[in-house]
Amino acid sequence: MTSAFTTARLALKAASVATRFAGELAQNVQHATGFDDLLRAPSSEPVSEGKLQTMIENVGNTIRSCLSAAGIDVNPPVEVSVGEDAKLRVSNGHPRAAEIEKLLTEEPRIADQLRQIQAVSSVDRIVVAPANLPHS
Repeated sequence: MTSAFTTARLALKAASVATRFAGELAQNVQHATGFDDLLRAPSSEPVSEGKLQTMIENVGNTIRSCLSAAGIDVNPPVEVSVGEDAKLRVSNGHPRAAEIEKLLTEEPRIADQLRQIQAVSSVDRIVVAPANLPHS
């Protein structure tokens, strides 16, 4: 059986070792990466042009479907981007821009898809046109 004095000495020694380890660990950490940084960080895996085009087409189709369900035509085309504040923006002066922004904000997967595209490419906005017209 150990005495209270021995237990206290062992606890102090353990605390000393833990403090020294924490100090060494803190010295080795140069930069902590937050979750938002990870979402914005470029992917380590390159994305092929075909894969990028598919990603753009998918988000364009999602936006087109969402707007169509609300009775909003994409003629004139709708230019959509994600701002620094992570909010969706309709950036081409569309006559129903405010209404479209509000509607798209209710669909978080659209912003997620656009951020994924931004993370793997230099594409910072997409243009959603009627399905039978060319779009980017």
